[in-house]
Amino acid sequence: MNSGEPLKLQTYSLIITRRSAEELLVAPRGSGWALPEVAVRPNQRLAEQLTAGTRGSRELETYCLFVPGLASTREAAPETVYAVMESLLQNGKAPAGTYWMLSRVALRKGTLESHDRAIVQSSLEEMERYTAEPTAGPFGRPGWIKELFQWIQDNIGPLGLRVTGAFKQLNGSPAFSLMRIETSGAAVWFKATGEPNRHELPVTRTLARLFPGYVPEVLGVHSSWNGWLSREVPGSTLDQFAEVSAWERAARTLAELEIASIGKSGELLESGCKDFRLARLSEQIHPFLDAMSECMAAQKKQPPAILMGSELAFLRETLIEACSALAQLDFPDALGHLDFNPGNILLSPESCVFLDWAEACVANPFVTFGYLREHAGRQHLERAGAVEGITAAYLEPWQAFFSSSDLERGMAFSSLVGVFAYAVSGNAWRSREGPRNPALAPYFRGLTRRMHRDASDIRGRSEPCLR
Repeated sequence: MNSGEPLKLQTYSLIITRRSAEELLVAPRGSGWALPEVAVRPNQRLAEQLTAGTRGSRELETYCLFVPGLASTREAAPETVYAVMESLLQNGKAPAGTYWMLSRVALRKGTLESHDRAIVQSSLEEMERYTAEPTAGPFGRPGWIKELFQWIQDNIGPLGLRVTGAFKQLNGSPAFSLMRIETSGAAVWFKATGEPNRHELPVTRTLARLFPGYVPEVLGVHSSWNGWLSREVPGSTLDQFAEVSAWERAARTLAELEIASIGKSGELLESGCKDFRLARLSEQIHPFLDAMSECMAAQKKQPPAILMGSELAFLRETLIEACSALAQLDFPDALGHLDFNPGNILLSPESCVFLDWAEACVANPFVTFGYLREHAGRQHLERAGAVEGITAAYLEPWQAFFSSSDLERGMAFSSLVGVFAYAVSGNAWRSREGPRNPALAPYFRGLTRRMHRDASDIRGRSEPCLR
């Protein structure tokens, strides 16, 4: 898209209910009725935009329950998208230009358009299933937010705090939730995860216990929802800083956290951290590149270039030797983060805290720093040589344990091994269809080309020598 071209918005039809879904918000359209609508920006947090939209255009406080699947009805218009929401207030007048209609009336033939009526019917049935089995979709049923506020109050009351009722919902689905809740003091955050990220709760609890000060404080755990409550950390995310000193501080703090995690690999793995130690990582080189051979063969057009068998063999050999070289340097396994990006790092004058540990792992320490260095290279930082300064800040704490030459050698392999760890972190490439899936194949081919460039860079240097 050209920078001057306006961003195309997507319009959602909203199924807004109240009183345990007995009533539905509708607006007059022609001689009939229609669902209210909100336009959102694609690829941004949907729940946050939808709730902001109803607040702004309708002056109605709502929260998201789920996005219904259209496959459940053949009558749904193929280009129409919907979201199921609930009004926070269960009584009172409808916003101007809308009406609260009994759901059973809205479902009568001729009240709504046939495609709207069909998806409302299937959505209400889906909501009933979540109500009947709340552990299957605790955030897809009406009324859960009231239960959440009461549970939060029970946890923060002993701290002398109270829930004010103000909140921001960032993510919402039947099994996932991310919300910021205001209190009479500092705000708190509630997060809950379903499959495939259920492990994030035990990982988060373990990190909060082992490394207080590096991660947010956990105030309470809601086991049946697989959720937890955290105290809000003051500060701004690293991506809002152009000062190199801020990035250097984040890099140095990362090294300190990794050093603090040495010797705790067993406990971290038991909590749910992924195993990306070098031996385990090396085992995945052959199957991954075999899959990428199929992936390259499925490409129909050039450019971009298709990596041939000899080029994949070169990458295979270099990856094996890079992992072996890192192993010989004998760096300790440490806590790692496969989604280590500036948005997951909070900085304030008093602290540097790392967030969102769904992609926590145990790995060579340079893997995680490789991601931070990659992001730093893309930022418009305030001075030349910023990446070198950030790298030096990261290596400084390690100099108490390793020589400068060993650290330099290890850093030389970090990009290649880090990209490989990122590439194999999911399971899509392992499936039979994954390498030929038109939605996924370009992504995997891009990662493989990137690794080939990194491998060529390593081979092109006289030092460090792989052999």
